[in-house]
Amino acid sequence: MRAFSSWPFLSGNASSSDGRARRGARAGAVGVAVLALTLTACGGGDGDADAKSVDDASVTIGSTAISNSLDPAAALSSVGRTYTKQVFDQLVTFDEDGEIAASLATEWERVDDTTVDFTLRKDVTFSSGAALDAAAVVANVERVLSGDPAYATVAGRIATVKEASEVSPEVVRVVTSTPDAILLNRMTLLDIVDPATFDADRPAGTGPFQVTGYEAGTSIELTRFDDSWRATDSVKDLTIQAIPNPATLSSALRTGEVDVAYGLPADVATQLEGSGFTNVHKPAGSSAITSLIADVEPALADVRVREAINLAVNREEFVDAVLGGFGTPNGSQLLQKGYLGYDDSLPSYEFDLDRAKSLVSEAGVEGLELPIATTALFKAPAEAVAGYLNAIGFKSEVVVQDLSAFIPTLLMKSEYPLLYWQTDYYDLRDITSVSRFGPTAPGQQAHIPVNEYQDLYASQSGELDEAKREAQIKQMAKILNDEAGVLFLAWTDNLYTVAPRISDLPLSGDSLVRAEAITVSE
Repeated sequence: MRAFSSWPFLSGNASSSDGRARRGARAGAVGVAVLALTLTACGGGDGDADAKSVDDASVTIGSTAISNSLDPAAALSSVGRTYTKQVFDQLVTFDEDGEIAASLATEWERVDDTTVDFTLRKDVTFSSGAALDAAAVVANVERVLSGDPAYATVAGRIATVKEASEVSPEVVRVVTSTPDAILLNRMTLLDIVDPATFDADRPAGTGPFQVTGYEAGTSIELTRFDDSWRATDSVKDLTIQAIPNPATLSSALRTGEVDVAYGLPADVATQLEGSGFTNVHKPAGSSAITSLIADVEPALADVRVREAINLAVNREEFVDAVLGGFGTPNGSQLLQKGYLGYDDSLPSYEFDLDRAKSLVSEAGVEGLELPIATTALFKAPAEAVAGYLNAIGFKSEVVVQDLSAFIPTLLMKSEYPLLYWQTDYYDLRDITSVSRFGPTAPGQQAHIPVNEYQDLYASQSGELDEAKREAQIKQMAKILNDEAGVLFLAWTDNLYTVAPRISDLPLSGDSLVRAEAITVSE
């Protein structure tokens, strides 16, 4: 039995499993089918071709949760971005293909390894009436970096930023503490607020909507800001409504109380599709995975055990039955196609029940108990994984923890050998988002206790040569692939279900709704 510290890739000699092969024609056909489904569904609703689009429409988006704060610098949840994207802008953004695009900054220039100058868009105003200038951007950076714990989440997102200064009213300079390969990606997460409204009940932004009503945790009422540089005529009033119960959310969509539903279970969304509604989904920059914690179960240090776990799962079945088809099977790597470092040459762990059973027997771990910890949100997919593991001779069951308990389990110290979770990298659209596999601080849970991977993680973040950085990220992927270090299951989609009156629901490169561009038909 080999321990993690003696994995062969540490000495440069990678191993491979006899039971692993690159996806064949059958899996390729599945991939083509999933791709075709995604391409036909990601553009919007299937409204009547003869229907006429209307201007000044009112639209309601229902979600299982909404932003915890109207202040974007204090918004903690990812669902809060649905709100902030409508009211605020950033220096740069991701276009629909996930590429960095101009927003409040129309140009940017790297002055040196730690300095970038951003030239601001002309004649932009906040909904308060104030003009956008470099001083306003500097004030936003300084507020987030002030050390106020309310802004800790956003401060973490722009962690390398040291300071910002005004070069001229039209040019702002951002300086990082070390070379940062993804500074532009980080800037997509810094929402710019009129500094005069930092402490206001309704902070002012430059986006296409402004807040006109708010009930904490329940609803946000927005109305078009006609003087926004990206305002359109299509939607005038937008409501973002929290409906935590999926059954109630589904009912609200059926009755017309909401026009767009986010957070419905896959089976419910599929049922609605048969009733005239449309499912709009797009790869979310997210991977469904199960971490293998050898510190808890020493048997997981044996590569045969890890390979058996990877070979036990029928990923095509998992996506179809558990995710409702809203995802892409993945048995090879963390990042999906379109992200820097994705490697289509990596082989995939394919479903091989006989080989998995053989490895379990060979390793002498029949009957090994492998409980899986997760949250209520992921109970069903975790149970599916447990079923696959039980079929090859393990004893696995799901332990559902409250989110408040699961976060320390995931980040600090686990009592369970397997952890089912979903690791997102859509926010930065980069491997750097997945810090769980990177270097760990004292007391943190090591998901991949391998020095080579952690060293590469630290190195790539400061590599400004994109070709060299891509090679490093691919080497990171190879390390995990060679040793079956993580159970990769699928790349999941963001799923929105829309009413027939919505003929187009455009999504940004980070899979968020661009409400100003929604097309409503009569």
